[in-house]
Amino acid sequence: MKVLLALHQYLPRHITGTEQYVRALARGLRRRGVDARVLAYEPLVQFDSPERLFVERDEVVEDVPVRRIGVHHRQSPNPELRDYENPLAGQLLARHLDEVGFDLVHLFHPRNIGTGAIEEPKLRGLPLVVHLMDFWWICPNYLLWRRDGSLCDGPPQGGAGCIACVDERLGAAVAERRIERQVRRIGARPTPAGNQGASAVRQAHALLGRKEHLMARLAQADRVVAPSRFLAGVYQDHGLPAARIVHLPYGLDPERFAGMPPRKAVAGRPRLDVGYVGSISRHKGVHVLLDAMRRLDRGDVHLHLHGSRDSQPGYSEALVDGIDDPRVTFHGAFAPIELGRVLAGLDVLVVPSLWYENTPFSVLEALHAGVPVVASDLGGIAEIVVPGATGMLFPAGDAVALAAVLDRIAADPARELALRPARPPGIDDNLDRLGALYAELVGAPA
Repeated sequence: MKVLLALHQYLPRHITGTEQYVRALARGLRRRGVDARVLAYEPLVQFDSPERLFVERDEVVEDVPVRRIGVHHRQSPNPELRDYENPLAGQLLARHLDEVGFDLVHLFHPRNIGTGAIEEPKLRGLPLVVHLMDFWWICPNYLLWRRDGSLCDGPPQGGAGCIACVDERLGAAVAERRIERQVRRIGARPTPAGNQGASAVRQAHALLGRKEHLMARLAQADRVVAPSRFLAGVYQDHGLPAARIVHLPYGLDPERFAGMPPRKAVAGRPRLDVGYVGSISRHKGVHVLLDAMRRLDRGDVHLHLHGSRDSQPGYSEALVDGIDDPRVTFHGAFAPIELGRVLAGLDVLVVPSLWYENTPFSVLEALHAGVPVVASDLGGIAEIVVPGATGMLFPAGDAVALAAVLDRIAADPARELALRPARPPGIDDNLDRLGALYAELVGAPA
């Protein structure tokens, strides 16, 4: 069986949880005799001449064949439309389907590839599985989180409320009376995929009806995999038929913890080592954790921040450069192979997210390593962080409550952290379930 795993970016330059998960699945499938390959959009592609409109490049990452594609922004200059309608990228995907002759397509994230990742497999009669990784099909910033920091239930006013949220300058341009009238006049019309021109009107138009357009495409998938029941529920609330959804919690690749040193006993440590692992981004709530540390009046707690500053440079630079607490150390990003070492040095992991998390890989990784978790009581987190069993929950954004939790732990860590977190499912569990699903859709023996 030949299976194409498609997503918006891939290793080694992009190393978030989605890429790591696809890597584990691709390698695991290949070990089981499935010809699994990856097609990835490359947002950082370098063009060797101004005339080039696209690139296609084949390579092997570890033992997985990877086709990278990229489209010059000159070909699709409207960023709001390019995010989900990128016709040339869809044609490049179609060409790869025809060249290799795949039996099934498993789509993880179509950002910048566009709806061609749905349409081209269906035109060829190929079974299609879509893996929900976040809220991209519903929300143009994929977070359901407004610019002012409040949670969102979905595109307000048919997407008109998304314009200023996605781009403040675009919102200001559309607010100009004449442009606003134009946008409202064409709001009911479908966005033409073939017209990629950039203007304030066209960019705003790409956000009107975006959710309805994408949810209709998503409903064409044969199966939609949701890692958390919370995520499945949100998509059902926005019209996805429940019969199409398969609930499959993420499995972890044990290779990522190879060489992990043994963790020291909490009772034998002179201080409480608290950690954060993830991107230094505003929606991740790192500032809430730092605020909690400022409110914590004790010197036997040390905070270790591990993560990249690249996703939101303005926020992360101001945050990290403003650290003046000797109890806080910013370690920066680390290579995936270092994950075990980082977790072995922590007594507890804090996940202070402010958005509806799906299933944070950082939580699963901590639980796999036996590290209890203190996390926001929000989204899918509460499905895996069980108070008294795997960790503790606090109200999202409440630095006072978080400080109180950390103070209680530091006062008696042996008692408060006397938890034995059950390990999450391994990647083999996911491979078993997906292999059976593939066989069912293709009509072949598992």
